[in-house]
Amino acid sequence: MKQKLQADLKSAMKAGEQMRVLTVRGILAEITRLEKEVLHEAGEAEIIQIIKRERARREEALEFARKASRNDLIEQNQREAEILEAYLPAAVGADEVSAAITEAINGGANQIGPIMKALRDRFGERLDGKLASDLVKKALTAP
Repeated sequence: MKQKLQADLKSAMKAGEQMRVLTVRGILAEITRLEKEVLHEAGEAEIIQIIKRERARREEALEFARKASRNDLIEQNQREAEILEAYLPAAVGADEVSAAITEAINGGANQIGPIMKALRDRFGERLDGKLASDLVKKALTAP
C-alpha cells in the first residue's frame, strides 16, 4: 500500500495534480510519523486506519465549511475526501451490516459492545464504524 501511495505521488507530481500531491503527501507523512513512533514498518491495516482518520478529518472540516458557507473550503475538502476514499477498501453496505446485527442479537447479544466487536471481527477494515454504531443503536431500541 505504501509503495502504491509513493507511485501515485510521483505520477500526480508529473501530471501537475496539486490537490492529489498534497493529499497523498499528507498520508505518507502520517505513515512515516507512525513508523517512527512504533519502530516498525506500517502494515496494510495501519495504513488503512490512517487513511480513514484523514478522511474523517476532511468530513469534519467539510461540515464546518458548509456552516460557514465557505465554498472554496467545501470544494477542497470534498476533493481531498474523494482522493482518500479511492485508497480505502469497499465498505460494507447497510443491509449487510443490519443482517449481521440481527444475527448477533438472535445469538444472544444485547449490548452495543459485544455486537460491535462481532461486526469488527466479521467485516474488519470494510466496516464503517459510525454506520454500524447507528444501526446497532436502532436495533437495540426497536421494540
